Amino acid sequence: MAGIWNNQNKILPGAYINFLTNAPLSITPGDRGIVLLLQELSVGTAGDLYTVTVGDNTYPEGVTAEDTFLAGEALKGAQTVKVYNLGKDHDADTVEAALTAIKTVEFDVLVYPYDGTGYETNKALIANWIKVMTDTEGKGIQGVFANYKGDYEGVINVTQGVKLSDGKVLTPAKTTAWVAGITAGANINKSNTGKKYQSAIDIVPRKTKAEMEAAITAGEFIFKVDSAQNVTAVYDINSLTTISDTKGKPFTKNRVIRTLYGINNDITEIFESNFVGQLSNNEEGRSQLRATIVEYFNELQRMGAIKDFTAEDVTISQGIDSDAVVIDCYIKPVDSIEKMYITVKLS
Repeated sequence: MAGIWNNQNKILPGAYINFLTNAPLSITPGDRGIVLLLQELSVGTAGDLYTVTVGDNTYPEGVTAEDTFLAGEALKGAQTVKVYNLGKDHDADTVEAALTAIKTVEFDVLVYPYDGTGYETNKALIANWIKVMTDTEGKGIQGVFANYKGDYEGVINVTQGVKLSDGKVLTPAKTTAWVAGITAGANINKSNTGKKYQSAIDIVPRKTKAEMEAAITAGEFIFKVDSAQNVTAVYDINSLTTISDTKGKPFTKNRVIRTLYGINNDITEIFESNFVGQLSNNEEGRSQLRATIVEYFNELQRMGAIKDFTAEDVTISQGIDSDAVVIDCYIKPVDSIEKMYITVKLS
């Protein structure tokens, strides 16, 4: 078990992790690349889960090209797409059932590709579930929606669609699948700013520079197109716009969030697999745990995911309960170079 903590009052054994702007925690870099797609399908049984990779799938017989299209867009960036069948004409009860069913499913990014009247309640339900799963259950995941002002680092708000080379125009709702794919597939030391949308030739609607600046300020994930018809992501950001002492501006960047969530997920997996119940809570046991954490952060630093880390940035002490430890870590996630300020002097 895992999650955030305010007081040392947890009942279940596990790693309880607090996130501050420069103080998250983890154990070893993990693999990413799984999208969970909540989608209405024309065939199959509501509640079934299908696994899709490039060249292989478990779709039911009779699946249509329209049924498989969104997973295909997600696979432009993801390794695997898990498609949860919402059935036809899903409602809030269907979404609630889906969220209950996927609690134990492993994935990096959830995508809900629906927008407009009738879907706002469902978006709010899913966004709140993501927040609970991250803050309470310790499952570092993000969700991608269309036109949803989440104001939360775990929610990505897509507000533009694209036009593909075959003439097909995708709404922002359908474009969420591609954004989810590249978000799930990106390494923790990489940004998707400037990421090219394969097969896209235009954006719908286009925005002026002023409109793009307003959209970025509002926490929107948008696109731009150049004269050669290359469509790229403008800025790899999430919907967080309310900046605070505990969630500074770095929390608006998806690269930083991937680092923080990756750290969270890694320490939970490794701690539960290798340390729970297997080490004595004494100086020797805590030293072994600390050494493992230090080595993990050193690996993150070698990867370029964090910087300025030294072993002294990790301390472990006895907790209030005899079986508890308190771990303090101080790290600085590395961001990508995404802005250049150039001065040209003419003489």
